[in-house]
Amino acid sequence: MSLRFKARYVAVPMLSALCIASVGSVQAQSTVYRDSYGLPSIEAKRFPDAMAGLGYAMASDNAELMIRNYHQACGRMAEIEGRSALLMDGFLQSLGLEAEASKKAASLTGEQKALIEAFCEGANRAIKEQHGKLPAWVDEQPVTPTDVLALAQLVNVAFPLQDAAGQLFAGIGSNQFAVSGKRSSSGHAILSADPHLTWNGVLAWYEFSLYSQNIKFHGVTLNGLPFGAMGHTDRIAWSMTNNDPALYSLYTVSTSAEHPGEYNYHGEWRKMETVKISLKYRDNGELKTSEQSFKRTAWGPMSPFKPVAVKLGAVGEWDQLDEMLAMARSKDAVEFRKALALRGLAMWNIVYADTAGHIGYQYNAHLARRNPAYDWRKTVSGADPGTKWGDLLSIDEMPHIEDPASGLLVNANSAPWLTPQGPGISETWPNYISTYGHTSRYDRLAEELNQDNRISVSNAMTYATDTRVPGARKAILQMPRKLTPANQPYVDALAVLRGWNGLANVDALGVALYAQWMQADHRCISLVRKAAAGKEWTEDETEVLTSALIKGAEKAKKLYGKLDIQWGEVHYSKRGNVTAPISGLGYYLPGDSTATVAPNYGPMINGRINCIGGSSFRMIVDLDPKGVHSYSILPYGEAHTPDSPHYTDQMVQFGRGEYKDTMFGLSTIRARAASKKQIAAVSKSGK
Repeated sequence: MSLRFKARYVAVPMLSALCIASVGSVQAQSTVYRDSYGLPSIEAKRFPDAMAGLGYAMASDNAELMIRNYHQACGRMAEIEGRSALLMDGFLQSLGLEAEASKKAASLTGEQKALIEAFCEGANRAIKEQHGKLPAWVDEQPVTPTDVLALAQLVNVAFPLQDAAGQLFAGIGSNQFAVSGKRSSSGHAILSADPHLTWNGVLAWYEFSLYSQNIKFHGVTLNGLPFGAMGHTDRIAWSMTNNDPALYSLYTVSTSAEHPGEYNYHGEWRKMETVKISLKYRDNGELKTSEQSFKRTAWGPMSPFKPVAVKLGAVGEWDQLDEMLAMARSKDAVEFRKALALRGLAMWNIVYADTAGHIGYQYNAHLARRNPAYDWRKTVSGADPGTKWGDLLSIDEMPHIEDPASGLLVNANSAPWLTPQGPGISETWPNYISTYGHTSRYDRLAEELNQDNRISVSNAMTYATDTRVPGARKAILQMPRKLTPANQPYVDALAVLRGWNGLANVDALGVALYAQWMQADHRCISLVRKAAAGKEWTEDETEVLTSALIKGAEKAKKLYGKLDIQWGEVHYSKRGNVTAPISGLGYYLPGDSTATVAPNYGPMINGRINCIGGSSFRMIVDLDPKGVHSYSILPYGEAHTPDSPHYTDQMVQFGRGEYKDTMFGLSTIRARAASKKQIAAVSKSGK
């Protein structure tokens, strides 16, 4: 069976003139190979040299994005964007991300110090080489370990910040599944990773391979971070989805005239701290200073608008760095789960698989024990001794399972107990662990995978990119035929919908009309769900849907000139001068979470959707013990620099639901690389 991916292999002559530098008498170096999509594969004998190569490659591609990410993490975006960013800068500085990162940077030792400093050195070399080609603010300060560590902290607490700071990172979800060796057609485990994020900004992925000492890794990290977030090695693969732990608490702060300047901290009076900060902002190219102050409690900063303080878990915790390295060094599923026991990663449903055919699931969270009598999803009293956090839960105390009887693990921001496709995980947990249930993406993935007893890599690709619109076909088939001349607009619209197979593929002719139908009346989507559940509509409900279809058809005719416009003409992505049709459908109705498995989304303006988020990196891993193979795709391309040939070169394939070969393995990339460059050894790190 042929795989659903397209690959571009470029035969490469070994370049006779390589850019080779040296530092002192040190001869060790890293080699950066790039495939035809610009994805770097870094090879080095010493791990610090590999990190320097990664920093160099990343900054060569995306220096501006890296520096923006560092500024955001440190609460210094106003230095780039001006006064409008001061409010968010003040909030992030009140959390102390940069301050904690600065303390950690000063105390770095051993391997952590060597690797982070080497990454920074490589990045700074690349930025220096681009002097004059980048905005001035990129050159103003070198990349430092404090920058890297602050960004690591921001990413680790991004999801609780999404809630606590009012949607700082919008459009976050994810799909993942793992197939055990006994359930696959080849006898190898298969893993699918599909994180759903916005495609630009701090959460945009950087894809790479790294080969050094005992690590052979392919996967993604965020621009500015040196360690892989998710991906695979030659032994194991892993993925993550949002698991909704309550990683923060909002505390009502109680004061009293009898205790001036103090607040009640779980039954004892403490002094309120006033912190003054100086924030810089750019004004007509000149840096100016704004003085701010905020109140801080033992929980964390006070809200500037109401007597509430936020306590955020994982800030100032640094086991995440050791944990990510331990994950990449794991030789099998057992060692991988031991790495998770460090609890350095703040959260995530983690699904993993190894070359022995084993699969596992861990509900992972840096989560403090709490009194289940309280509703931790709401503000609680800070004066109450019962609301004080306890010690951390161990990974054994949270939902987990290894090698379920089904041979499948499926999670799409769904409840932990749904993941193993059968018994094995209790349904009873405190609400501060998880409030998730079913999602439309989970239901469809689980349906597809459970119907296939011999899952192939090709089929896994098909399932991971499925575009069936939830409930649409059942609702359409339940609509009555009103065959009278007076109902001709309705008849014409229904004919288009009945001719549509319910898939949101780029060439589908009914999706645009369906979307306008659903938008014509907010009650329609709940009635579609009713039909999908096998229930008949009442006469009044049928009339709601009928009237909405006529209105939706009129709107579609006005917007598109016809009812049967191809979906890719109105659902696309645009970057620079390139526009590509995009399959899938997600979150097109305000306040509704209905989405296809491929939930690519964007705002609908004048009947058209310019997608800006959804599947942000798709990867399928075939864990063949004789040699791991993987296939991936990014929504735009590796580079975020408009003049790069890799700024838009994956858009068309991504929009069609295709994958590319990652060329994992040194022998493969050496033979097929489109370019090769050697980078000098780090000058001081890793000696």
